[in-house]
Amino acid sequence: MSHTLRDRGVSSETRPCPPRGDAVVASVGAGPGGTLLLGHLDTVWPVGSLAELPFGVQDGHISGPGVFDMKGGIALAMAVLAELARRTAIPPVSLLLVPDEEVGTAASMELLLSLARGSARVLVLEPPLDGAAKIARKGTGQFDLHFTGRAAHAGLEPEKGASALAAMSRAVLFLESLGDPLRGTTVTPTVATSGTKTNVVPEQATLLVDVRVWSQDEATRVEAAVRGFAPADTRVSLRIVGGFDRPPLEPTPASEALYARARRIAAELGFELGAARVGGASDGNLTAAAGIPTLDGLGPNGRGAHARDECVFVDDLVRRAELLLRLLSEPS
Repeated sequence: MSHTLRDRGVSSETRPCPPRGDAVVASVGAGPGGTLLLGHLDTVWPVGSLAELPFGVQDGHISGPGVFDMKGGIALAMAVLAELARRTAIPPVSLLLVPDEEVGTAASMELLLSLARGSARVLVLEPPLDGAAKIARKGTGQFDLHFTGRAAHAGLEPEKGASALAAMSRAVLFLESLGDPLRGTTVTPTVATSGTKTNVVPEQATLLVDVRVWSQDEATRVEAAVRGFAPADTRVSLRIVGGFDRPPLEPTPASEALYARARRIAAELGFELGAARVGGASDGNLTAAAGIPTLDGLGPNGRGAHARDECVFVDDLVRRAELLLRLLSEPS
């Protein structure tokens, strides 16, 4: 990929992000600030998926594993940067493609935030939602609760046991009570394991919990409540690991102005660019939380992210490229 970009006049290199592989960093233009285009190289599809779901173009759809999330956005960025490289006196534009967005961006976090903080704005080339840009995303977290009680024979002397399973069950009810439908906060216990034999009081139990919030205030409230939970049976200990890995992408006056500019350009190109709020997170959550105006969901339209029918609509590619090109050509 870096070779292809360099062949098209774009400065490009790879940056190691161990243990997840390499990021691609590219740029055109020169000067401070400018725009950072953001995307990711990894997909949820395992190696070998192309053999079962080969890349193809048919009936106006481009299909294949990862084409919508987000190979289409990568192709868009490469084409637009190549076009900008042929022009003169262009505003500075950088591109970062990380190797680990789907698994939390831990390996590339430092690189991502360093490049973002040197930019005036961030445009995320993740797929849109039914064609709409993403102006808000929920913050996401996972908490792993590990309960340790005391085993005992369930028939002979159950009173000598301290059930990790019972403590976990009470925690499930408590955690579900932390959700707030009016604020869009969800706290969802998702995976639970406990016990070894039917005649043994469970000594160990583990509970995984998915949390999603629209605001940082809600993230702070929920995290404090989760970490403040204590089993009623003092013989049961609780260890909590994890937390919020991505803060919410909350709209700001600067990001709203960025969306308004994109929407105006789209209208001039003959299509409507809607605005969507979505429950899933992206690396745009990180740049927005760092204070950089961020607009997400600017990749080509399609459907079926992470699904077997994943595809990109061919007729949307040119107008999305033109939208991005015009956004980048205007001063930030």
